[in-house]
Amino acid sequence: MKPFARARARPGGLRVLSTCTAVVAASVTASAPLAAGTAARVPLLCTRGASGQQHVVTVSTPGSVAPGATYTVRLDHVSSGQISHTGLNYIFDMETDYLLPAGGAYVPGSARVVPGTGSANVAGSARVSHSGGVLRLVLPGHVASGSSYTAPSVEVQVQAGATAGAVLPIAFSQLRVKANAFLVGDVSTTCEPSPKPYVLARTRVVATESPAP
Repeated sequence: MKPFARARARPGGLRVLSTCTAVVAASVTASAPLAAGTAARVPLLCTRGASGQQHVVTVSTPGSVAPGATYTVRLDHVSSGQISHTGLNYIFDMETDYLLPAGGAYVPGSARVVPGTGSANVAGSARVSHSGGVLRLVLPGHVASGSSYTAPSVEVQVQAGATAGAVLPIAFSQLRVKANAFLVGDVSTTCEPSPKPYVLARTRVVATESPAP
């Protein structure tokens, strides 16, 4: 089968490229972990599609916490931009994995999709779960060719179990997406960061000051 015609994509949006189809976030290149609350642009290596594709997310997490303290991590996603490709019907089952810090403990039941965030075509069916240090956002909804979507924001609580001086990173692990296209049916694409895992933000554990005598 000949490759599909070149996809259309807006800067900062999704590109759909390959012999069948691949859909991942795209934007300008970023190399190092950014400060909390800053949009991180993660270089991706995908099983389908062109090079130079990226995942974009803003991570909000405290710069420092005391040992044993519980803190909140928030992940905010950007609009995909218009998804368009010759033969593409829709994309669906978008899954994004983030890694919680090894030196922190997930607070049971704290992972949640933030109400009122995300676009209507994916937010209603969105769900988030935690298992073995992996925070997974799943978007089962169908996003039709020619339209766009914004994944809802996610919040999770972490308890700093490490001693003072430790660094607790939040990292991006993997993105998976399915696409339904004319003639070829459903096609899956997996994208991983380079390097892997890709640290998005860090929280440092600092000792609390002793009270004055």
